[in-house]
Amino acid sequence: MQMIGTSTRTTIQRLVEIKTVAEQLHFKISTLLLHGGKIPDAVTWFRQHNTWYKRIIGSPEAVFLHWEWMSRQFLVFAELLETSSIAIPTISSVIVGTAERPLTEWEFHPAHYYQLAAHYLKEKRSSLEFAVSMSESLGEVDSSAESVVPSTYVGQFARLVEQGNAHVMQPLTDDEYTRYAVAEGKRFQDSFEIIALLKKSYESYSNLKVHRMGSFCGFQMAKEYYGVGDFSNAKPLFDGIASLYRQEGWVTLLWEVLGYLRECSRKQGMVKDFIEYSLEMAALPVSSKTGDQLFGFKECGPAGPVSLQQRKLIHNEVFGFICGELELASSDESANLKVTVDNPLHLEIDVVSPLRLVLLASVAFHEHIVKPGSSTSITLSLLSQLPHTVEIDQLEVQFNQSDCNFIIVNSHRHSGALVDGHQGHRVETASSLSLSTNRWLRLTYDVKSGKSVVISVFTNV
Repeated sequence: MQMIGTSTRTTIQRLVEIKTVAEQLHFKISTLLLHGGKIPDAVTWFRQHNTWYKRIIGSPEAVFLHWEWMSRQFLVFAELLETSSIAIPTISSVIVGTAERPLTEWEFHPAHYYQLAAHYLKEKRSSLEFAVSMSESLGEVDSSAESVVPSTYVGQFARLVEQGNAHVMQPLTDDEYTRYAVAEGKRFQDSFEIIALLKKSYESYSNLKVHRMGSFCGFQMAKEYYGVGDFSNAKPLFDGIASLYRQEGWVTLLWEVLGYLRECSRKQGMVKDFIEYSLEMAALPVSSKTGDQLFGFKECGPAGPVSLQQRKLIHNEVFGFICGELELASSDESANLKVTVDNPLHLEIDVVSPLRLVLLASVAFHEHIVKPGSSTSITLSLLSQLPHTVEIDQLEVQFNQSDCNFIIVNSHRHSGALVDGHQGHRVETASSLSLSTNRWLRLTYDVKSGKSVVISVFTNV
């Protein structure tokens, strides 16, 4: 059903009626085409249906009705396509679309339609929030919304009024219908429906092994969970997405995800996770201009725009927290997060840890072959990508044989108590244990080998 000669300023109720009839006809035509095995024709028909109506928005005060209708079109077609018993053909096996706009492969998969259904429902939510705020500011309260019922004709509504012993249908004005639609919209929480749609799209893309699109939908779903305060469901999704972005090397996207993870950890009282995400963000290799170029016209997430300045702010915050100078409030206002003697912090950085950006340690033996009991030299190299200089109190170098262990202390911050606390272990001093950004710190010492050597490095900052 195509609207010919219809203005985008058609009255609200008239437009609702037209779209309701068009929706039913579209459903019947799509069902017949899909059941007949004509999937390319059904997809082409849906595209045309969408083209006809997506610009018929209607009056600004009721634009949320348009976005809700658009979302429903994509949802219904996704469900029809998903339940079709005919196998989805490959794009190369059919001639589809037009010469100007051939159909894409994604248009044959339900995931595409679930994703766009969620997108339009988010548009509806934003428009409805604006309409609600406007109605509340104007003091418009429709106390008779419960008396509004569907009329005899498809797509029409009326007010049911009792007159004597009979009930009479009275037509609504556009203003009355708009107030009714706003009141109805306030009864529902769109976030949960958006999450359900994104979950379907996420699972469908995952089944197709399309991990990047799946992660995009997963990210949108995680943000919805975050928005409603469901951090326990948001955090695992953010973690999975961050893992992919690390593998792909997408620094700016990773920054935004880590910002959400950092806040989820803080709100859940996860001290170690909060510090790990903060350190990783502070060490991300971003320039001072990256934030202005990429995030000037979009949301930046709770961590703000990715930039060198933001890295420095996070660095100062997390080290102030580690040193006990700052406390962080969790969701439970009575329980602030703090690193103390009773609540110490231990971070482990191995060869696959994301924190290797924060501190990279390398050990080189000066000789390839060392006889048991002989002495040799080792060079310990440390590198940090944190934006500020980091001062290390002490380094502990451990071997699989404890007799070879030794401690390196910072002579500028060294105290006698430190030496006494490590009696039985060799203690070395270094004139400086300061790590500047992207500058190697190399320390060379002699060790006496045993039967075999396995080495570990521990630091106190």
